[in-house]
Amino acid sequence: MNGYVLTPREEILSRLEKLREKIREANLDAAVVIQNADLFYFTGSIQQGLLVVPADEEPVYFVRRAFERAVEESSVPSIIKIGGPNDVLSYYEGKGVPFRKVGFELDVLPVASFERFRRIFPSAKTEDISASIREIRSVKSPFEASILKECGRKLAVLLDTARRKIRPGLTEMALQGMLQAEAISGGHTSVIPMRAFNQSVGLGCVISGEDAALTSFSDTPTTGKGLCPCVPFGHGYRAIGSSEPIIVDLAWAQGGYLVDMARTYSIGDLPGKLEEAYRISQEVMRTIEAGIRPGAVTGELYETGLAVAGRTRFAANFMGEPGYNTKFIGHGVGIELDEMPFIAKGMRTVLAPGMTFALEPKFVFPGEGAVGIENSYLVTHDGFEKLTQLSEDIIRCDGQGEE
Repeated sequence: MNGYVLTPREEILSRLEKLREKIREANLDAAVVIQNADLFYFTGSIQQGLLVVPADEEPVYFVRRAFERAVEESSVPSIIKIGGPNDVLSYYEGKGVPFRKVGFELDVLPVASFERFRRIFPSAKTEDISASIREIRSVKSPFEASILKECGRKLAVLLDTARRKIRPGLTEMALQGMLQAEAISGGHTSVIPMRAFNQSVGLGCVISGEDAALTSFSDTPTTGKGLCPCVPFGHGYRAIGSSEPIIVDLAWAQGGYLVDMARTYSIGDLPGKLEEAYRISQEVMRTIEAGIRPGAVTGELYETGLAVAGRTRFAANFMGEPGYNTKFIGHGVGIELDEMPFIAKGMRTVLAPGMTFALEPKFVFPGEGAVGIENSYLVTHDGFEKLTQLSEDIIRCDGQGEE
């Protein structure tokens, strides 16, 4: 994965046809794609504009800025330069194409933007096409899987280097900076897209000791203290100490895709309670892994993992501080960090070959710390492939810490 990777033409055409099928199934006349992650998936570009995919006409990528880059990056057969949304209205009025029902990404599109773009089709009823788009995106092609595998390989190498850097007195932000510098020099884009509103998590987190057990706004089991109230998650000013858990939980993003991974480190042994909880997190991981295969239902996988933790004395600390426990153990990965499928309470998604997701069983003990593990997976025709290969035991550091 070297250089500027463009999405192959056959990939774009295949994805557009899948979207057209969903449009027809929903009895829509067209779908309008605006959000960057979806625009990248269906066009191979995120230049400012919108993609209109009619049920029975050719898709058109309308670009306001920068048209030249869109033409260079995208394989959509028809790319048209516009000055604004009214040009799209004029284009379809000139073709005499009536749109009675149009789908928008209503899960992410701001109301003001939606109101502006819906005027392109003044007589059309609008509906939500988001679920269909997310369903299409959840199954990765061999091209996408190859990028995700390389991201997983690079992320495992990065987390392996952390053991050689950790030492007493090193701050969380210093360790994060060291790892981030290595990642960027290795091709990391330094952007981790999330679909959920107000749930940005930056590049991941390096958190330690009691600060790793602090709860914040993000709907994740561990957040850390952060550097200020404006960014109340992730690495902080805290200095790493001996005999306490250190969690390095990072994503690697490159080529438009990302994977997620976490390991627990320590300088010396951890208190027996935390060692025990870590072993349980491994047992949860192994139990869910045993059920990963095409046809498995994600909510049922969640329940099998939850049952393992629920039988232990640390049930109240599973997946978050007691009272703030999350209702998921895994989340999809791909272009965004929170894609389908979700290994979560009540979810009925059926796993299919090509789906990719992360599992992150963790335990949180206020005032003491947090422990856990995270890997990313690719569902195959007969099971799964682990994308993040690294020792899954607590990673013991000698504490010398190289620069």
